[in-house]
Amino acid sequence: MLPAELTAYYTRARARALRTYEARRNEAYAAIPRLPAIEAEMKQTAFDLGIGLRKASDKAAYRQSVGEALGRLSMERARLLADNGLPIDHLEIPYECRRCGDTGSLPDGTLCPCARARLLQLKYASSGLAQDARFELFRTSVYKNAEQKKRSLRAKELCELYAGELALNGAPGLVLMGETGVGKTYLLDCIGRRAIERGRTVQKYTAYNIVDLMLRSVRERTAAADLAAPELLIIDDLGTEPMIPSITFEALFAVINERGNAGRATAVATNLSRAEILEGYGERIFSRLFSQKAYSVIELRGDDLRIG
Repeated sequence: MLPAELTAYYTRARARALRTYEARRNEAYAAIPRLPAIEAEMKQTAFDLGIGLRKASDKAAYRQSVGEALGRLSMERARLLADNGLPIDHLEIPYECRRCGDTGSLPDGTLCPCARARLLQLKYASSGLAQDARFELFRTSVYKNAEQKKRSLRAKELCELYAGELALNGAPGLVLMGETGVGKTYLLDCIGRRAIERGRTVQKYTAYNIVDLMLRSVRERTAAADLAAPELLIIDDLGTEPMIPSITFEALFAVINERGNAGRATAVATNLSRAEILEGYGERIFSRLFSQKAYSVIELRGDDLRIG
């Protein structure tokens, strides 16, 4: 079943196509008086086909004769349209998708490819992921240092493995470590996109966003966002969020701990070193992020790719 947003989209698309069709039809009928009669005759011929087949002694011959009659009418219509400078499909409803007639569903009840594509677009838009991030577009030309290129390609391969199973070496969590600008966020977004393409639910936040969500829920006395729900939660920029007493640590620990206990996939990127994470967040968060059973760690090293 399509979400309400897509259902409304297809309703608008069909209405738009029908308005365009009616305007084109009225234009053509006014310019070519013979057209309404051709259209009516074609509809009546097609309608009579079922009754005629039941009565016909030679059904194949009858079906062929009806087909030939419809073909003659169709050719006459096409000639009249062309003679008046109109395209052959001028009297067809201009659906955006001819396969489903702008319904989102095929005749057998399955989703049309156009609906699947739009569902993915909705998921990308609501996930917080960059729209242009994908493993297929990973470029090695940005690396001037051969060693950095080698390490980054290996990191990309490992991230692809993780995206496929939402686990790496048996661990459902992933930590990407490295200085600013070495490609951590891009790889996180590639992971998220691949997971969505495989039908997984994905949500991305920065560490700052998570702390802000907690603060707002406290101020407004509302339930905090359910960060345990997505099959993959992406936490970017761990270490850039403000350290607010009784809020920052508890908000991040609650998310990491709850998802870890549930075995849910969580991918984290940080500019901090292990020592800085231990010092800044304490043993409880450190022990969870660097537990081999819970998280695999990939370290990216090299020059800032956003400079120069």
